[in-house]
Amino acid sequence: MNWIILTVLAIVSRATYSLGTRLLSRNVTVSPITLSFLLTFTTGLLVLLFNPLVGGLDFSGVKSNLFTLLFIVITSVVGNIVYFAGQKKLDAGVTQIIFSSILIWGGILSVLFLNSTFSIQQVVGMIILLTAIIMIQYKKGKISLNKSVVYIILSAMLFALFQVGSAQVSSTISAAAYLLITSFGTAFIIFVIYFNTIKKDYAPLRTHLKSTVYNLFFASGTSSLYMVFSFLAYKNAPDKGVVVVLLTSQVILSVLFGIVFLKEWKNIEMKVIAGVLAFIAGILIKS
Repeated sequence: MNWIILTVLAIVSRATYSLGTRLLSRNVTVSPITLSFLLTFTTGLLVLLFNPLVGGLDFSGVKSNLFTLLFIVITSVVGNIVYFAGQKKLDAGVTQIIFSSILIWGGILSVLFLNSTFSIQQVVGMIILLTAIIMIQYKKGKISLNKSVVYIILSAMLFALFQVGSAQVSSTISAAAYLLITSFGTAFIIFVIYFNTIKKDYAPLRTHLKSTVYNLFFASGTSSLYMVFSFLAYKNAPDKGVVVVLLTSQVILSVLFGIVFLKEWKNIEMKVIAGVLAFIAGILIKS
């Protein structure tokens, strides 16, 4: 499948995932650590279903990439926990606006570690996308640099590292191996380090089992799709760094999804204008 189509599918999946994690945080009242464990473990289970679609299990190349894979998993562990910690006190729109700072980190890291080169046209596209993000942020007024905001910025930095690391290994290991290692590896490390916290949260989970399962599978399902589509996009793209940057445009779609599904109607005109700018930016970045 064409890398551009795969990237678009990854963007849609990631935007839907932002809704899923917001609903999960709002409806499942446990610690960010437990939410991170549940999400990544369930994602791992669902990823098993995708194995036939991405070439089946093949662990060749894993050994030669152990350090990078460990780095990816560690950024996933910390990134997930701080993301859920920050999201608890922010609505979906504000969270994604702040998280869009991944645009800056992803662009810088792509140049440093993926040997990416961006034309003037692509740089203009990134500036336009950043402008769209700022316009959406303005609708909420000035966002103070509180603890929740700092957590989301830190999460964006960590997931930018996650994206670049994923792009680096995409050409040497199979998609199935990558998906299983990143999901189950993240869940395993969280479980080992924070076993007592997860155990403590078990009781409240049982009292809302149906709601927990529903929200968990929605969030992890969209997460699985994002991981599959983004990895295959990295694998097929002529310049992996362009995919890294394009994926950040999901922030606009996330905000639009927030308008439709979470009833975030304030400043809708500015959101529409920003969405058009983001679409133009995507065309420039892709070219």
